Amino acid sequence: MSIEIRNISKQFGDFRALNNVNLDVESGELVALLGPSGCGKTTLLRIIAGLETADQGSILFSGEDTTDVHVRERQVGFVFQHYALFRHMTVFENVAFGLRVKPRSQRPSDAQIKAKVTDLLKLVQLDWLADRYPSQL
Repeated sequence: MSIEIRNISKQFGDFRALNNVNLDVESGELVALLGPSGCGKTTLLRIIAGLETADQGSILFSGEDTTDVHVRERQVGFVFQHYALFRHMTVFENVAFGLRVKPRSQRPSDAQIKAKVTDLLKLVQLDWLADRYPSQL
């Protein structure tokens, strides 16, 4: 999926976090956002994910304008800087959580969730930790 950022601006009170930002990321391309604390990196990522709204500009995924698309419908993942795991859930359950809270009409079956989470944990070579709790990592 390609991502196009067009003239994105965001202001918090008197502080302009983003000012007419433009960026093209081709499908499969790896990009790093670098800059000092407070320069707008996280704000831009939150806008791309739909967790924040821009004051102006547009976001396109594979050429389709998603600026006003609800966060649930964007299908964009976001890993927070200060991540949080549910302490009462195993690694497997933490990974499965996002699939289990989908609206009922879009939620995979338990068997599909199990297969997907197992595949994902194998992909990142963490399948051997599936039954552990965060405090055991």
